[in-house]
Amino acid sequence: MFGWLRRSPREPVSRLKDEVVCAALAEARLALRAGDRSGVDAAVAPLLADTVVHPEACHLAALAACSSSDFDRAVSLLEAATSKDPARIESWHTLGEIHLERRDGERAVTAFRGLLAHDPAYRPAHDRLLAALSLAGRHDEALETYQMHRALDWVFDPLANPAAALHAQGLLAEAIDLLRKRLSLDNTNARIWRYLGKTRHAQGHLDTAIACFREAVRADPHDPEARRGLAFALDSAGDVDDALEHYRIVTDLLPADPQRFSDYLSACIYRDRVSPDVAREAYGEYERRFGAPVAMPAPARPSRTGRRLRIGYVSGDFGEHAITYFFEPMLDRHDRERFEVVCYDRTPQQDGTGARLQAKADHWVRAHGVDWDSLAQKVRDDGIDVLVDLKGHFEDNHLPLFARKPAPVQVNWLGYPDTTGLRAIDAWFTDDVITADLSGQYASEQPVSLGPFFMTFRPREGAPEPVAPPVLERGFVTFGCFNSYPKVSPRMREAIAAILTLVPASRCVFTAVPGGSTRERLGDYFESAGIAQDRIEIRGRSSHDAFLRAHDDVDVTLDSFPYNGTTTALHSLWMGVPFVTLAGATHVSRVGASILANVGLAEAIAADEADYVARAAALAMDTGRLIELRRTLRDRLRQSVIMDERGFVQRFEAACERLFDDLR
Repeated sequence: MFGWLRRSPREPVSRLKDEVVCAALAEARLALRAGDRSGVDAAVAPLLADTVVHPEACHLAALAACSSSDFDRAVSLLEAATSKDPARIESWHTLGEIHLERRDGERAVTAFRGLLAHDPAYRPAHDRLLAALSLAGRHDEALETYQMHRALDWVFDPLANPAAALHAQGLLAEAIDLLRKRLSLDNTNARIWRYLGKTRHAQGHLDTAIACFREAVRADPHDPEARRGLAFALDSAGDVDDALEHYRIVTDLLPADPQRFSDYLSACIYRDRVSPDVAREAYGEYERRFGAPVAMPAPARPSRTGRRLRIGYVSGDFGEHAITYFFEPMLDRHDRERFEVVCYDRTPQQDGTGARLQAKADHWVRAHGVDWDSLAQKVRDDGIDVLVDLKGHFEDNHLPLFARKPAPVQVNWLGYPDTTGLRAIDAWFTDDVITADLSGQYASEQPVSLGPFFMTFRPREGAPEPVAPPVLERGFVTFGCFNSYPKVSPRMREAIAAILTLVPASRCVFTAVPGGSTRERLGDYFESAGIAQDRIEIRGRSSHDAFLRAHDDVDVTLDSFPYNGTTTALHSLWMGVPFVTLAGATHVSRVGASILANVGLAEAIAADEADYVARAAALAMDTGRLIELRRTLRDRLRQSVIMDERGFVQRFEAACERLFDDLR
């Protein structure tokens, strides 16, 4: 009798005919293109007054409102559009951009997550979500989200990955719950174990990630992505030898994939005491597999008479990345009367830093996703004289392009601290201190010194000023180890334990250490070496500003070996904190020595582990020296050849000219 009370209310019906709606929207689009806000408002007014919401009308009116900075009205309209049509991607995106413009990070996060919930593959929103999280002060969440996106190679396919939408939104806890539910139904599904492992890795829970990847490998020993995930997690946890075993297996599972072999080679540089013969064989195998089969004759070298030399740079890191500290000065200082600069940009999505770099180049070629043969032909057609690789064997590299020899002269520089192994690359730019002892180095390229230092450094503006050494207030010395954790080799851990034993009551702060059992194992190691746990402080990754401020807490930093720091070491000096390094006999193990030699701190360059311990202890216990260095190091670095941008670029240009002329 009263069944009508349970009926759903009727949906409102538009009072306007379809042809009227279509005509009004068409008129509004024309007015918007003409920049006529009043015309847009007049065209959509009947639609906005209708009994139903017209999402497209709301969107057009919002864009018109934005053009005159009427953001309150724009937000109201876009919220109405997305409420009526939650799959309306362009409205979510515009809404997120408005909140970013108004510095409202939390609401921007909500908008971009709303977008990605409906289209997880919408690439522009991935980077904007990271910006929104950072603006909201949710730095850990931003880092985890970035790591998740990177782990998935920015591929979000709900058919393959049931948690794709959650991964895209950075909702990792919810993704874990969903994946675990799937595993409760089928715990032998290698693919689901793999996605769970990637999620836990992104969160920094390496022990759990490793366990998940081992389950994936157990379920399917021939799944290369499971093996690769396991190798990467072990690598991140500092278990390099075990990681190398699995990286190597992946090269056999995917014998035609050059990046997977590069994963293996780039992990090898973290390993202690690799002989030149072993390196020659490993890099030689890369050349046989991926270099020689695609090798092509170098293009003819045209005369330089009456024209500029064309230098091409190739990178997938033209953006918010460490290479910007060293590469941006090149774009600013190149002599444009003698050199023409072309950048081949393989970054997946350009950010604000990338846009700034683009404005400084003569030509900018977006090359992400372009196949190697087509890109090689583009480089040839562009008439590049000297092509410079900024990536080496690191992830998503471009060595298959260089193997095709698209330029007469090809150079390995900046992005990778080892040889590429490719015969098609002619030179490896390095410096005088590094080339003074390369007795342990295999190089397929010709090492070419650029003089005192092999790059130039420009720190970000706005860095805090150095403060007094904390030993003055605390009464004990604090060391810092700020390198990425895989660089903290077993020999380095032994040296740090010896330093802490030698310097009474001293402490050591570690940063960038993954969570979970990795931190527990690090603490347990020092306890077994007789170092009380309260003398070891372990921190995770942080924002750049927090990283700089962490230098206020330490008196001396300890450079990693055999893989030295570069950006980390230079920032230590910039913050007034001296570091101690161990100089080896390879490029990767001599960078620290080169930095210190160029700021007049040869006293901090050690020849072996015992010398490293002794020099660190001596420096730490010389309080007067620490005070003086804290006061003067930033100026010493600023006045050194390391920050002589013009002088360095001139030496770089001269080297390119010599190579082009000599190799003709």
